[in-house]
Amino acid sequence: MLRRFLVAATAAAIVVMTLTNCGGGSSGPPATPPSGGTGEPGATITIRADGSFSPNEVQIAIGQTVRFINQDSRRHQPTSNPHLQHTDCPAANLPEMSTGQSQMTAAFNTARACGIHDHLNPDSTALHAVIRVGGAQGPGGPVY
Repeated sequence: MLRRFLVAATAAAIVVMTLTNCGGGSSGPPATPPSGGTGEPGATITIRADGSFSPNEVQIAIGQTVRFINQDSRRHQPTSNPHLQHTDCPAANLPEMSTGQSQMTAAFNTARACGIHDHLNPDSTALHAVIRVGGAQGPGGPVY
C-alpha cells in the first residue's frame, strides 16, 4: 500500500512539474527560459516609460548577451518570436519584469536575426525589436 502511494505521489509530482515548466496553457510563460547572462553584455534594450523598446534593433557578437531594463510603470516580459511558442531564439526568453528591474538574456551562440516581442503586450508594435547576432541579415536585407 505504501509503495502504491509513493508511485501515485511521484506521478502527480511529475505532472505538476511538467505543467509548471511548460506553461500549462497557451498564455503561459515562454517555453524555454534562458540560462541567464552567461556571456558578455553586447547591448542594452530599455523599455521606456511610454511602453516602447529603445532601441528597437541591436547588434551583438556571437556569445554575447542583451540586457533589458524596464523603466515603464507596467510589467513586461521580453520573449522570442513567434508569440506563444517563443522558439526562434530561446536565449531571449525572459521572466516578467517589474518597474525598475533588469534582466540579462542567455548568451546567443548562433549568427541570426532574432525577433523579440513583449509576451504581455504582443500586439504592441512599439514593443517589437530585432537582435542581430554576428551580423545576421535576412534574404535581401534586414529581417523584422
